[in-house]
Amino acid sequence: MLIERITPCGRGDARPDPEEAGTTGRLAIAPLTAADVEPLAERLWHEAVYRHLGGLPAASSAVAAWLHGTLAGPRPDQPPEQWLNYVMRLADGGEIVGLLQATLHEGIAEVAFLLAPAHWGRGLAAEGLRWLHETLGRVSPGVACWATTVPEHRHCQALLARAGYVRAEPPVMPALSTYDEGDWVYCRPGE
Repeated sequence: MLIERITPCGRGDARPDPEEAGTTGRLAIAPLTAADVEPLAERLWHEAVYRHLGGLPAASSAVAAWLHGTLAGPRPDQPPEQWLNYVMRLADGGEIVGLLQATLHEGIAEVAFLLAPAHWGRGLAAEGLRWLHETLGRVSPGVACWATTVPEHRHCQALLARAGYVRAEPPVMPALSTYDEGDWVYCRPGE
């Protein structure tokens, strides 16, 4: 999904509860705030991060604009959605390492994660995704989680499989806002 597709909107009730923060052992995770946007955008503005997301934006400011849009929430004229956006930091030192997202709509959760390349291969995305699943279990008990990726993104597919996701084929999948023609779709049943 291209980051330009999400436009700033503004429904504040769609934001995560500030109390929904926690730690995982190596990560401190908290709702994304305006103060997090610039440093997170700088960390994520990397060709390797956007290789499978439509290409590197022209500048980190484009990533920051997209992140500000996620803070604003869905447009008032959209069907009801709740956007949960969390920043991941190293518990030891507080360095920002990535972003976790969930969009709750129509009885499902669409999840996504982005991690700065300097922290790849250490299990941090898996750790963050486990925390997100636990949070979703409290926020929306029993909700099924859905994720999309391009067929070439083997690391993402392996991570989703380790997290309990199973590949789904259309027409089994619901209408997903993150789906682009040709994407592979994964589902993790609600608990």
